[in-house]
Amino acid sequence: MAWKGLVKQAQRYLDKERLLYQFASAEDLTQWKVFTDREYGGQSTAELSLFSESRDGTATASFHGNMSVEIDEETEGKRMQRSGFAGLRTEEMEGQYMDVEGYDALAFRMRSDGRKYIANLRTANWIVGEENSHDVWQAFLLGRKGAWQEVVLPMDRFLLTHKGRLVETRSEMNPHRIVSLGISLAAGGSDAEKTGPFCLDLEWIKAVRAQI
Repeated sequence: MAWKGLVKQAQRYLDKERLLYQFASAEDLTQWKVFTDREYGGQSTAELSLFSESRDGTATASFHGNMSVEIDEETEGKRMQRSGFAGLRTEEMEGQYMDVEGYDALAFRMRSDGRKYIANLRTANWIVGEENSHDVWQAFLLGRKGAWQEVVLPMDRFLLTHKGRLVETRSEMNPHRIVSLGISLAAGGSDAEKTGPFCLDLEWIKAVRAQI
């Protein structure tokens, strides 16, 4: 009934936070897909696994691997011009969306290695269809090296990109129809994004009301 939907929506405005994802079991990790430039001929590696240690008795997971800008000889000059990226994203299920209406930020309980990670949100695109959309909302996910902390990203900090490039036209994210959530890393010019090992430990991701 309509009133049940109204009650559910009103409850979101009363709740200060809502758990979206946790990284406490093997089953939790099945909701995520890891990807790297190897799909296109690159040499980077990555995996998501339960952490061998726990924080205060709470299980966590580790997204780790090795960043490389090398390209297979057979691939060079063909399918890709630049390698050096890795990430993880939630598995997409047709007709199912993450709805964060009523919350103004995402919070990540994480321990970073000091690299410049990027949080990604992909929303449904009714014009071209979800599977064909290259529109991704992105925001830098920065944390202190070696310290567990809660990093809060306001929703208005996410910028719309298309195939990795910033969309200049002013747009507004649809919080009702988020297709997938992800975290990525790309090799760059600074020391933090150069090649070599990387590791980002995760405990949970929540939708929060940062401004009350």
